[in-house]
Amino acid sequence: MTPLRATLRLQLHAGFPFAAAQAQLDYAAALGISHLYLSPVAQAVPGSTHGYDGIDPTRVSAELGGEGGFVALAQAARARGMGIILDWVPNHLAVDTRNPWWNHLLMHGRRSAFADWFDIEWDAPGCEGRLWLPVLDRPLSKAVEQGALRLIQHHDAVLLEHHDQHWPVSPLGLPEPADLAAWIERCNHSPAHLRRVLEHQAYRLAWWRSGPDRVNYRRFFDINGLVALRVERADVFSAVHGLPLRLAREGWIDGLRIDHVDGLADPAGYLLQLRAALDEAAAVRGLEPGSLSLHVEKILAVDEVLPAGWACDGTTGYDFMDQASAVLHDGTGKDALDAAWSSASGHGADAHAIEQEARDLILGSALQADLDRCLRSLQHGQAQALQDADLTPRMLERAVRALLRHFPVYRTYGLHDAQDREVLERACAAAAAELEGGGQSALSWLRQRLLDAAHLAAEPEPVVRLEQLAAPLNAKAVEDTMFYRHGRLLSRNEVGSDPATLALSASAFFALAEARRARFPRALLALATHDHKRGPDARMRLAVLSAWPQAWKQALAQWQDHCLHAGRPVPLPGAQAYLLWQTLLASWPLDIDDEGEAFSARVAQWLRKALREGKQISHWSDPDTALEDAACAWVEWLCCDPSSRALREQMRDFLSAVAAAGARLSLAQLALQLTCPGVPDIYQGSEGWDTSLVDPDNRRPVDFDVRRAWLDDTRPWHALLNDWRSGAPKARLLRTLLQLRQARPELFAQGTLQPLQVTGATDALLFVRRWQQQVLLVGVLTRPGEPEQTRESLVAHAPLEGHLLQGLPPGRYRNVLDGRAWTHTDEQIALADLFAGSPVALWETVEPGLPG
Repeated sequence: MTPLRATLRLQLHAGFPFAAAQAQLDYAAALGISHLYLSPVAQAVPGSTHGYDGIDPTRVSAELGGEGGFVALAQAARARGMGIILDWVPNHLAVDTRNPWWNHLLMHGRRSAFADWFDIEWDAPGCEGRLWLPVLDRPLSKAVEQGALRLIQHHDAVLLEHHDQHWPVSPLGLPEPADLAAWIERCNHSPAHLRRVLEHQAYRLAWWRSGPDRVNYRRFFDINGLVALRVERADVFSAVHGLPLRLAREGWIDGLRIDHVDGLADPAGYLLQLRAALDEAAAVRGLEPGSLSLHVEKILAVDEVLPAGWACDGTTGYDFMDQASAVLHDGTGKDALDAAWSSASGHGADAHAIEQEARDLILGSALQADLDRCLRSLQHGQAQALQDADLTPRMLERAVRALLRHFPVYRTYGLHDAQDREVLERACAAAAAELEGGGQSALSWLRQRLLDAAHLAAEPEPVVRLEQLAAPLNAKAVEDTMFYRHGRLLSRNEVGSDPATLALSASAFFALAEARRARFPRALLALATHDHKRGPDARMRLAVLSAWPQAWKQALAQWQDHCLHAGRPVPLPGAQAYLLWQTLLASWPLDIDDEGEAFSARVAQWLRKALREGKQISHWSDPDTALEDAACAWVEWLCCDPSSRALREQMRDFLSAVAAAGARLSLAQLALQLTCPGVPDIYQGSEGWDTSLVDPDNRRPVDFDVRRAWLDDTRPWHALLNDWRSGAPKARLLRTLLQLRQARPELFAQGTLQPLQVTGATDALLFVRRWQQQVLLVGVLTRPGEPEQTRESLVAHAPLEGHLLQGLPPGRYRNVLDGRAWTHTDEQIALADLFAGSPVALWETVEPGLPG
C-alpha cells in the first residue's frame, strides 16, 4: 500500500465519472500525488452533482460507472503507485422514494424494519402520530381540493403524485387488483375519498412552509430533503458501512473521510467502532493497525482541539486553511478595516454580536422544530422537579436559547471530560449575564440537568439532543448567515475561520503546526474544498487589503463616485454593497474584456445566494427577486456594458496591483501547505490561480489540458514569475514540492519543524524541516509589498536588505526552484540572497553536516 503523502480531491458526478477520473491518473502521478480523494461514490439521487444526497449506501453509483468502473479506476491508480480515499456519509440519506429504506418506511410506517433506522420522533405534538413530510407547494387541504394531489397506479403499486413527486400508498386497505383502477378514479374525483386514503398513511403530507415548525425527523442542518440516520445502532452501522469496509478489505481503498461527524450521536464511539473495522480490513491485507487512514470533517473553533480518544488521523484541514490564511494577513490593518466596515454598513464591527443575532434568528425559524424536540427531551420525566422549582416551559426555553446563543464550539461530546464541561461552563456564564432572575434559575436547572444526564448511561438523550442542535445551529448561524452579514474582510469569512480574528502571529502559527505534528501527523492540510466560500487565491487578494487599507478605501471611494456620477450606484444597502465590491475584487478576471460575460454570470449567481443567506433583504423562502434582479443587472453593466468601460479602466490599476500582490501571498500560502507537518490535500483545479466563489462556482469543470501543459513548461522559475498570469508558477511550485515529498517521505512524515530567527523585524517567516541528516529550509514572504510596486511580475520587492538568518544547520544546499547552490558553514545568511526576489525560498541539503 502506498503511504499517504498527498491527495488530489476530485468531485465526481455524471459529467465526471470514474472513467474521467481514470483519464487524469497520469497527470496526478506526474504531480506527485499519492492518493485520489473522491467525493461520495455511493448511489445518490439521479442527477446529483455532489453525491451527498445518497439513496443507497450499499452500492456504488451507477451514474459514476458502478462498482466495475470504480474497481477499474482503483486498479489503474494502483498500477501507478497511487491509492484511493473515499468520502463517506454516515449521517444522512436523501428523503427520496428511490431510497429503498425510506420507501419501505413510508409504506409501512412503524411496522417497517427501518422504522428505527432514521431519527424520527413519531409522537411529536401536532404530527398526528405520523411522519411529517413538508413537501407540498400549498396546504394539504388546498392540494386535495384543487386536484394538485392525486393517486396513480405504477405497475402493482399505488402512488400519491404531486407534480414530479411521488409517495407510496400503504397496501393495507387497497381493493383487489381488478377494482384498483376504478377505485383510483373515484378517489381522484372525490376529495372525501382521497382524504380517507391520506389519513391511513404512515406519513402526513404538508405544506413546505410548515417544515421549520413541525418536521419530526432530524435533518442534515435544515434541509428537509436529507433525513438523519441513527448510525449509533449496530444494524444501521453495518448496513451503512458494509460497502466501504468491503472495498477496504479487497484493497481498492486505503482510507475514509467521514462527512459531518458532528451530526452523529456519539462521534467518539463511532470512530472507535469504525477504526476497529478498518483495522480488521487492514489485517486481511496483511497491513498493520492504523494503516488505513481515517479523517473527520470537523470545524474547530479558536483554541479547540479534537477530543482526546478520537480514533482518527485528524481533520480534513479546515483548521490549517484558517491558520495559513491568517498568518498572511496584516493585523495592523484592523482599525482601518473596522472603520471602513462600520462606515459602509452603519453598524459596528463586532462579528460575535452579529453571530448571536443570527443564532436567535435560526433557532426561531429554520431550527424551531429541533429546538422544540430538544426542550421535550430535557423536560422528559422532570415534571415534578420543574414544578417544585416553579420553572415554566417558557423559562426553560429562554435558558436554552441563551445557552446556545453563546455556545463557543460546534458541539460537545457527551460532557464526559473536562474540555466539554469547560465549554458548558463558559456558555452558561455568558448566558447568565443576559438573563433575568427567573431565566438564571432556569439556566442553573438546565446546567445540572445536562450534567446529571451525562453521568446516567441510561439517559444520554437530553445531552445528545442539545449537541445535535448546537452543531447545525453553529453552521447555519455562522457560515450560512453571519458570513453574509459581516464584511470587515471577506477572506476571514471562511469555513473554519473566526471573522473576528484578522491575523495570526508567526509564533502562534508555528505552535499550532508543532501540535499537529505531535498529535496528528497525517492530518490533512487544505487550502480549498468543495465547501469553501472563496478560493485560496481570492482570499489572498483580500489579504492584501489588510496591508493596504488606506489604498483600498481610496480606490473604493473613487469607484463608487464614478458609479454615482454615471447614474448607476450599486442598488443595494451599504453593507451588502461593500460585500459585493470585495467579492468583485477577490475574483476579478485578469482579462475582464474576454471574460466579462461569464464572470458577470458567476457573480450574479453568488449575489443571489449571498442576499438570501444573509436573510436581511432577501430570503430563500421569500426572495426579493426585484431587488436581486436589479443588483445582478448592475453587475452585468459593470462587467460588460460599453458605458462602464471608463470605470473598468479606472479599476484596472488597483485591481492589477492587488492581483499580483495576492499571487505572491498565494505562493507563500501554497509553500506552507506543502511543507508544514501533515498531508496536503489539493482540491481539483486549484493547481492554478483559484479565485472561485462559493458552490456551485467552486465545483465548475476543470480544464486538465491546461494544467498538463503547465507541467511541460520548462522555463526557469524567475521567467515564470515574470509571466505569471496563466497560473504556471503556482503549478510549478506545487509539482516541485509534491515531488520533493515523494523523494524524501521521511523528512515530511517524521521531520521536526524548527522556526529560525532573523535579525530585526521583517516580513518573512522561516523554518526548517529536519529528519536525521536531511534538512529543508522554507522561507515565505508574509506581506504583499507596497501598492506602487510593479504588477507585471511576481518578483518580490520586500525590504530584506540588512536582515540576516541565524541557526541554519551547516551543509551544502540547493534551491529547489531555481537550482542555485551554496555551501553553508555557520555564518549568518542575508535574506535578500536567500530569496533573490522570489516570494518563497526553498533550499534542501545536498550534502548535510559539513564542518564549520
